[in-house]
Amino acid sequence: MLCFLCGFSSPADPVAWGDDHVGRPIPEYVTGDECLFCHRATIGPTWGQNWHNRTMRDVEQNSPALAALKSSPVLQHFASDVKVMLGGRQRLRFAKPAAAYGKLDLFSVSWQPPQATNGGKLIDPGQPHWDEKRFSDACAGCHATAVDSKDRIFSARSLDCYVCHGEVSLEHSKNTALVHLSRKRNDSGRVLTSLCAQCHVRTGKSKSTGLPYPNNFVAGDNLFRDFRVDLSAEQIKRQNPADAHVLDNVRNVLLLEKEGVTCLSCHDVHKESTRKHRLVQQSDFCLHCHHATGSKKLRKVYEVHSHTCEY
Repeated sequence: MLCFLCGFSSPADPVAWGDDHVGRPIPEYVTGDECLFCHRATIGPTWGQNWHNRTMRDVEQNSPALAALKSSPVLQHFASDVKVMLGGRQRLRFAKPAAAYGKLDLFSVSWQPPQATNGGKLIDPGQPHWDEKRFSDACAGCHATAVDSKDRIFSARSLDCYVCHGEVSLEHSKNTALVHLSRKRNDSGRVLTSLCAQCHVRTGKSKSTGLPYPNNFVAGDNLFRDFRVDLSAEQIKRQNPADAHVLDNVRNVLLLEKEGVTCLSCHDVHKESTRKHRLVQQSDFCLHCHHATGSKKLRKVYEVHSHTCEY
């Protein structure tokens, strides 16, 4: 819609399309193990090391982070309880299964991996304890699969195929258009953006629960019917370049209806590659990470921090 007073298109209503699963039961879904039976030759060889699959993982016994715990006189007796690790590039957290089903206890001490200027180190080593609520209240939505916001429990750790592909009919073997993100389906930019934003927009909050992750989002839903995000230019400017380019793209697709460039225009999730972004037409959007002049091989140097993720 064109605003005749200012000459620019008036913002679209981000909640005016689609449906959602807010407050509904988690649907039955095909698990990743079943998916890999058919996709074992294409996805299977690399999925084990894919970061979407490693958002939570068994503790790695040769991990420098675990070694640091074991070498600390104060923390070493906690090390034997650690069964799960989550995160990694910016901050790594330690966890263990909770007494209740579908929950984890999160260790108060975290690990900062080696940076360009310093080696790895333990963060907040004072007053170490196991937190029974933090993972469920802040982390589960983006580090686990099929999270029930009411009871704050998850059905599978890390991100299973269901998170991105949704409820998949068994008939998809005859018609792949039944699966979100398939080449034949041709999902709209709004659907694609909702799908990626469920985890990669880290400044939002569910209106219905107050949690920093969506309430029972299922691929194909309109995430923004319940997940509230400030997409103002002022908010985007306050972010580091990594988060700013995410919010800017969400704003372009949802409010300005520019669906030509979405997350998948640049990112190949299964291959963990951004080679496609070289094919996208240059615009001001590129300036989040690249300089206005000079070689595009040189990117802006910046640090990524997240209040939600506590680093």
